[in-house]
Amino acid sequence: MVGRLYEAMNCYEYRRGALHEYPVLRVRLHNLLGEELDLELPIDTGFEGSILLDHETYEFFMVGELPRSAWRTYRTLVGPIPMRTARAIAVIGDEKFEVLVETPLYGGGKRLMGRELLNKLVLVLDGPLKRSCVARRREPA
Repeated sequence: MVGRLYEAMNCYEYRRGALHEYPVLRVRLHNLLGEELDLELPIDTGFEGSILLDHETYEFFMVGELPRSAWRTYRTLVGPIPMRTARAIAVIGDEKFEVLVETPLYGGGKRLMGRELLNKLVLVLDGPLKRSCVARRREPA
């Protein structure tokens, strides 16, 4: 039987939730002017986009906002939600990714890291130890 080995690079303690703790990752985000913002974002596999932000934080990225025709709309239980969308660069560990940051056109928004970015990472969620780790694959000796 062949197994897989992973080496944790950066680990973060889960944060306290109302009922259960939840996993987070730290990300360094750059707007198109090269300005930097460090954020801790909850991991949310239910969000299909890269990074969801509250309106106040999104303003930092408005310099890279896409034209309205390129904004995304997500279907939810309460109906379609249009999103303002901007380009950004995310740095997680040693990896750099071009990402889209979004905030709802209506409402306040919240901070989340979604599947579009999570699917680019090797991620270990260690529930018993309550740690989320960005990892890399290690070849067996």
